[in-house]
Amino acid sequence: MKTAGAWFLLVLVVCLSGCGVTVVPRATATAQVDPADNSISESRDGVSLKARLHDPEFASVLTEGNLTAFELTVGNRTGKSLSLPLSAFLLMDDRGTQYSPLPPERVNEILRRNSPYLLPYPYVGYYYLEDMEKASAARGFTSSRPYFAQNRPADALVGALDNLSLVPDAQVTGLIFFSIDLSRVNSVELRGYLSTAIKDAKADFTLPFSVEKK
Repeated sequence: MKTAGAWFLLVLVVCLSGCGVTVVPRATATAQVDPADNSISESRDGVSLKARLHDPEFASVLTEGNLTAFELTVGNRTGKSLSLPLSAFLLMDDRGTQYSPLPPERVNEILRRNSPYLLPYPYVGYYYLEDMEKASAARGFTSSRPYFAQNRPADALVGALDNLSLVPDAQVTGLIFFSIDLSRVNSVELRGYLSTAIKDAKADFTLPFSVEKK
């Protein structure tokens, strides 16, 4: 049994270290890249949108696919209040597949359901049972509830964005989640719309990223 468990852990480690990707922002005529934090930003009509990948290391969340988070900063310099629902954003890959952002309650549902198998966020993957038991014993408690390190997966929800409401001259920063397997695509575009009444191919904000396989 221990041999099988050790083999499983070895496969997991190889997968986490050898199956990763690097997500690189790509500048456009209107979007600028900041190499200091690997972010890309664009401004239009007094509204600014800045984005960067929040969790560059990831693995499968059981049958739910991958949880990938982008850190967004939205600035309002319009001189009036600005409201943006979560549906104002979407992700498009190079194959034309569209991904809608996951609301915080959906992310919470995934994390709660799969929590006994998760590594501390953002390293989402299987947690080896023997290591979990050792960690629990070392910390000296006898609860049967799953053990997590201080940086638990649920902590990701602290900064999760939902519907945005900004007063004039304000900005907000938070996380937006998508269920996407980045290892299967070559590039993605994070798109933002100031009006969600009509969404066409021309978004108000288009922030492209290339996905480079390691």
